[in-house]
Amino acid sequence: MTFMKKTVSAGLVALSVAGALAATAPAAEARDHHHHGDDVLIGAAAGLAGGLIGGAIVSGSQRPVYVEPQYEYAPPPPPPRVVYRPAYYEPAPPPPRCHFEWVENEYGEAYRARVCY
Repeated sequence: MTFMKKTVSAGLVALSVAGALAATAPAAEARDHHHHGDDVLIGAAAGLAGGLIGGAIVSGSQRPVYVEPQYEYAPPPPPPRVVYRPAYYEPAPPPPRCHFEWVENEYGEAYRARVCY
């Protein structure tokens, strides 16, 4: 129940109780009430009945509590089987044999070039 619904419900209950008390209240009389002891019991019974009714209304308006279920998980799968197979590798080719030489281009400019064989 949202905050607004709770507030409106509480306000309506308070107004209902206040209206019922105002409607059933007798007119003010200036006389002695010492011989009417059963009025207290009637008031207590009315208060008890009102409390029971109000409590039932309030307790019925609450949402049910949801408890997250506990799941039972399956055990993890076994690790994969490792199979080694023979691997044959060719030896790496020998590194090239290289050296640098001075070479001239067609304009007569000299530069170093890498010569491999």
